[in-house]
Amino acid sequence: MKFKVSVGIWCLGTYGERYVPQGYFEPLELDQKLDIMSKVEGLDGIGIEYPQQGLTDDPEKLKEKFGSFGLKVADVSVEDYSDRKWRHGALATNEEKVWKENIALCKQAMDFTKHIPDAKTMIWPAHDGFDYPFQVNYEQGWNNMVAAYKEICAHDLEVEIGVEYKSKDPRQRQYISNMGKMMMLFSDVGAENITGCVDTGHALMAQESLAESVALLNARGKLGIIHLNDNYRDADPDLIFGTLAFWDNLEMYYYLKKVNFPGWHEIDLTSPRDDRIKSLNLAVKLVRKYEQMAEKLIEYSDEIENNLEGYHFADNIDLITDLLF
Repeated sequence: MKFKVSVGIWCLGTYGERYVPQGYFEPLELDQKLDIMSKVEGLDGIGIEYPQQGLTDDPEKLKEKFGSFGLKVADVSVEDYSDRKWRHGALATNEEKVWKENIALCKQAMDFTKHIPDAKTMIWPAHDGFDYPFQVNYEQGWNNMVAAYKEICAHDLEVEIGVEYKSKDPRQRQYISNMGKMMMLFSDVGAENITGCVDTGHALMAQESLAESVALLNARGKLGIIHLNDNYRDADPDLIFGTLAFWDNLEMYYYLKKVNFPGWHEIDLTSPRDDRIKSLNLAVKLVRKYEQMAEKLIEYSDEIENNLEGYHFADNIDLITDLLF
């Protein structure tokens, strides 16, 4: 089974940030983005945000639009973080009006997602956290978040909700900061249709083993979405996947191939100082290269697994380097 590879539609953006708020590139129209992405070898779909300026609210028309470029609509991310009203959190806030508004938005995104085959509604609790001691009531914030997810999940049990964890940014500390805290959330929410998004950049920043996070979530039926980027384990600049953490990425892809992960592999990159189109092509190419390497390792999985059973690390790396290099 070939993996399904998508890219966030924002990956052909202007890359505006606090130092260069106007961005590093001129904006592209939707059809320009779709035309560029349709020519990327190995790319199957495009992840979107909901609501997304410039995109129709009709899922059937959106599927038709993307399909005319030979692309599918992938996972749907709730856009509840770019407006100042979310500054105290969208899920954990005790501002009742804001909290209810976000829950309503998430439900609308679920209703939209339901019409997209194989798609999940992804929620990144970006502002749900804190920056200073004595700034928030931790227990109240957590309870608000659990109550929000319970109500959102119960809205439609047929739509899967993906939670994206991150240790910091934009907050200095975020409530769902690592895979373990996310599993605690799942336990408290108790819904069957809540799963996890492993963003490789976030997991590396949290000092996690990518393969371990994938394996443990999958073992509990909670592996929902993969987001792909890279970093130096200290921040989340969304560098091109596969360019830095080679062994972590390779081991993760071995496990993803071993379990035939059926979800989307969504590229989430920022490339302000290089050609954004070439960067996108490179990212997709590297994802497919990791998939090919993982397929090669799967052919020798019996030997690899036997070495794991005996803790024979040197034998495994000796085998893998001979197979790949």
